[in-house]
Amino acid sequence: MPESFQYDVFLSHSAKDKEVVRQLAERLRADGLKVWFDEWVIKPGDSILAKIEEGQELSRVLVLCMSAHACGADWAQLEPGTFRFRDPLNRERRFIPLRLDDAPIKNSLAQFIYINWQSEDREQEYAKLLEDCRPPSNG
Repeated sequence: MPESFQYDVFLSHSAKDKEVVRQLAERLRADGLKVWFDEWVIKPGDSILAKIEEGQELSRVLVLCMSAHACGADWAQLEPGTFRFRDPLNRERRFIPLRLDDAPIKNSLAQFIYINWQSEDREQEYAKLLEDCRPPSNG
């Protein structure tokens, strides 16, 4: 089944965090990953929800960019798509929370180790993120 993944990583984020997430998407792509980023995939006339569902289905890793924006009004849109990635029985997929600011972490996410994007050690945190988003080597 892993061969069926069209994207290495799906970036789930609030529209209000677009600039930070765009920079991350560009960097991951420059480092050789296939990235699902809404601006690159959703075209005029597309159903936004259908494209998001399709993107998640075709992605091996979901990075949930957590922030005050994402955990506010946008949470109802962002959170439902994380369930298939948070299922511990679904070993083909990974779920990685990425903390953009000091907003409190929702209870449903408190059990997950996150990557701290606000850290002064961002380069070290990026290296961890990149490694966790890379396809597993077969051998």
